Amino acid sequence: MRIVRRNLYTVIYLALLCTLNTSVFAQTNELQQHPAKDTVRVRLLNESSRRSFPKNLLQTEQYAREALWLSDSLHFKTGTMWATRNLALAENIRGNLEKQLDLTIKALKLAEELKDKHAEGVLNTDIGNILVEQNQPRQALRYQRKALRIKQALGQPAEIARTLNSIGSGYIRLNKPDSALYFLLESEKIKLSLNDHAGLAVTYENIGLVYTQLEKYGIALPYFEISEQYYQEADNMNGMVKAHLNIGFTKTMLHRYEEAEQELAEAARLNSHIQNAKNKLIYHKNMATLDSARGNYAAALANYKQFSMMSEEMFSLEKSKFIANTKEKYESEKKQHENKLLRKEQQLHLATIKQQRILVVFCTMLLLGLFVITAVLYLMYRRQQDLYRQLNHRNIQVQEQNKIIMEQNAALESGNQVKDKIFSVISHDLRSPLAILEGLLFLLRDDKMSEEQFRIFSHELWRDMKNTAYMMDNLLQWASSQMKGIHVTPDDFDISTILNSEFELLQSLAKQKEITLTHALHRRLMVYADPDMIRLVLRNLISNAIKFTPENGTVNVNYLLLPDKIELIVEDDGLGIATADQTKVFSNIYYSTNGTRNEKGCGLGLPLSKDFIERNKGRIWFHSVAGKGTSFHFTLPLSAEDETPGRGYTIIVKDNQAYNETALNSWK
Repeated sequence: MRIVRRNLYTVIYLALLCTLNTSVFAQTNELQQHPAKDTVRVRLLNESSRRSFPKNLLQTEQYAREALWLSDSLHFKTGTMWATRNLALAENIRGNLEKQLDLTIKALKLAEELKDKHAEGVLNTDIGNILVEQNQPRQALRYQRKALRIKQALGQPAEIARTLNSIGSGYIRLNKPDSALYFLLESEKIKLSLNDHAGLAVTYENIGLVYTQLEKYGIALPYFEISEQYYQEADNMNGMVKAHLNIGFTKTMLHRYEEAEQELAEAARLNSHIQNAKNKLIYHKNMATLDSARGNYAAALANYKQFSMMSEEMFSLEKSKFIANTKEKYESEKKQHENKLLRKEQQLHLATIKQQRILVVFCTMLLLGLFVITAVLYLMYRRQQDLYRQLNHRNIQVQEQNKIIMEQNAALESGNQVKDKIFSVISHDLRSPLAILEGLLFLLRDDKMSEEQFRIFSHELWRDMKNTAYMMDNLLQWASSQMKGIHVTPDDFDISTILNSEFELLQSLAKQKEITLTHALHRRLMVYADPDMIRLVLRNLISNAIKFTPENGTVNVNYLLLPDKIELIVEDDGLGIATADQTKVFSNIYYSTNGTRNEKGCGLGLPLSKDFIERNKGRIWFHSVAGKGTSFHFTLPLSAEDETPGRGYTIIVKDNQAYNETALNSWK
């Protein structure tokens, strides 16, 4: 059966290759028949570039670059816009998402300038897809919704279906399966009416992923299988690899282990032709899951190590690409600025030459009379003085601009050195706890540790894993703020719900040290802020309190309800902070000390928490006495839609009891 399927793949591939070659020949012939360097040739070049994607990277880029050069020489902005978009698609083939995003944004600005609504819809969808790939689904949905409104207004069913599918992908990344399934089924209806099998392949793949999130593997499997058939029809090799990976994982979850192994082996075979690193990463992860399900833990550990190593390599590669792209953008902007200065200087020289010619002609005419010559010479003298003053003034301006450029160069070089230094420090801090975990796993794998010994170390192993996970969250948030900037997405939400969800994770950490962890937020309190940022702040403050509180200590979360904001208080009776170190807590020195059980940190949590609170229009501070404990306070604005009873009065919560401040004053 496997041989028959491979032969079928070969026949379909050859048929599609013949069709593609015929299409490419027709494009080349059409371009040869129209050698005139005009807007018609620009359109033909852009169409040829788009049709070459994603089959042929070189042709995609070659046609796009010629179209861009010709459009610039003709001042044809529409041609420049589509050529820039095609160059962005070429960067997608290379996997350079940062550069693809820059080029797509540049093309979108041209579309908005030209008021080309069709192009705006296409480019907004492109930006949304890039942001989904960069794991920024909230930002992606803003672009996708805008694209959907434009395409609905233009009445473009194929484009509407594409955008609906992209919105569904965003909700998958946000782990909202119900919302994702709604948009994907709407996309399916349109694509079925258009008989768009290539588009249905992507939609069915996403529907299968939704049911996988819901752990309904029996429902997900048929969607993955029909997705694989449609990818095969379109000769989309990358899609076929992803389909086999998804089918293999689903069959693993359905305990069909032999079939799962065959699907994953087929995925590896197909991926060997296209060498897609992300597919290889997912292959090792799925193989680790399969080996673990079959009880082959040694093979599972080997595959998981390969997955971890590739993940780290991909992160380093993305960081290198971002730095290279930043340098390239800087060099490009620097050259543009230098060219602008040269053009201004050239215009000054031409103006000077023109003035000198006028003066020569004027002087020749003045030879007609002595009186006239004397008067004109005086005027010429005055005019030359003014000209020299203007030239000196302009030279001073050029020198000042050059000085500014030199200062900017020095600042950028200094910034890059600081970033490299910080990355090296963080890498060391993260590798240290991971090395300890790797050692324990090595002893367990080679049967050098008994089950009784492992149970003794299991609590410490779990605690180290949680600490490392929290450090990784802080690192990723910090890296995002340094490399891409922080995007605040405020919303109305119940802060007690977020606190309860974090408590479920942190209670286990507290029990390891026999610490009593309590909170007083037993009511619905709506605030207006970014929920993901506030979740990280609560996690950092509570885990820090646990970290620096000895055994049998207490950590409690209280709050003050004010007229237009809420003040949350995380207090402990732990070690406290020395007076000499208190100025370092929120600084950019990234100050860190070990906890009462030698727990490690990277020093990013508190500065990052301060930044997040201030970006959400709040304030954060602390009170601490060495040896007696610490209390961290921060405020957040209340939601405009909050209907909490007692709003407008100050409610003080202490020891799980609430009092109206006005009532307290009258009682006194």
